[in-house]
Parts: sequence; structure tokens; C-alpha cells
Amino acid sequence: MLFIDTSAFLALANDRDNFYKAAQCFMMDLQNGKFRPTRLITSDYIIDETLTRIRFKVGHTQAVSWGRNIHSSKIIELQRVDETIYENAMAIFEKYNDKQLSFTDCTSFALMKSMAIDDVFTFDEDFRKMGFNIMP
Repeated sequence: MLFIDTSAFLALANDRDNFYKAAQCFMMDLQNGKFRPTRLITSDYIIDETLTRIRFKVGHTQAVSWGRNIHSSKIIELQRVDETIYENAMAIFEKYNDKQLSFTDCTSFALMKSMAIDDVFTFDEDFRKMGFNIMP
């Protein structure tokens, strides 16, 4: 399984993003079978964060289009942050006062742990600091 983070979605959506080329290359590798995750997973919190950031960095029209595309995707599974994931995220958020983690990242960490997901498509080094394998 592969979790997809906001930074990956943002890089794919914005050709001015510093990681645009790396994100595109990784997507090509996925499509060409170089890396074959059994499932592609993201969360409702990641969708929320991505829509908002695309809205302000790229534009409203692009955010609406991206949102429609992601919700109709046949390959990306949307997992919702339920009460248990939320509580586990809060515990992570409270525990790591020495790291500047966003609460959204904490929900991702909790969700990934609950689903035994080790790999994440991201450009956010906080995932590596929390013990996950980041790609590309």
C-alpha cells in the first residue's frame, strides 16, 4: 500500500512547484510498474488540505477540477479519519512537542499505522522522521 500526502498532490497539480518534475517522474514509474503498490490510499484530511492549498496557490477552477477528479478516481482510495484515528492523531500531536508537526500530518501517521502502511508518496520529511519510507 502507498499513502499519498498533500505535498505529492500539490507537486502534481502545480507545474511551478519545486517538486513537480520529481512527482511526475514518480507517477511515470508507478504507471510503468517500477513500483507496484497494491493500493493507493489518501485521507479526507489530505483532500481538505490539498483543495485549500491548490485554491490559493494555483486557482479556484483548478482546485474544483482536482477535487472532482480525485473523488471520481478509480485508483485512489479515500479513507475517512474516524474517532479512533482522530484520538490517536491527537496523542501523536501532544507527544511530539519537539517537532513542528501539523495536525493533518498526525492524522496521516495515525491512519497509516492503523492500516500498516509504511510507504508514502510525499516530499515532507516529517514522514521519514516518524519512521515511514518516503518516495520518491
